Amino acid sequence: MFESINDPVDMLTSFVDGRVEPLRFQWRGRVIRVRKITGRWSRRDGQSLLRYFSVEGSGSGTYELCFDPRVPRWILSRAWTE
Repeated sequence: MFESINDPVDMLTSFVDGRVEPLRFQWRGRVIRVRKITGRWSRRDGQSLLRYFSVEGSGSGTYELCFDPRVPRWILSRAWTE
């Protein structure tokens, strides 16, 4: 089941064809490499546009990441827990 996390994370990204691509992030002392982006969507919060990514990480983890441009910062919104 997905567990709500809402922890800020350090993120390494790249820009491909004008779009941001998450590559890896650090959470709870671990570096998690993004193997695959399985979804992306945006949501308005006032005048800001939050960008969300669903990713498969190294190992068997599935994560939901959010980029908040107001701060700017990355947040680990949810993680799949067994």
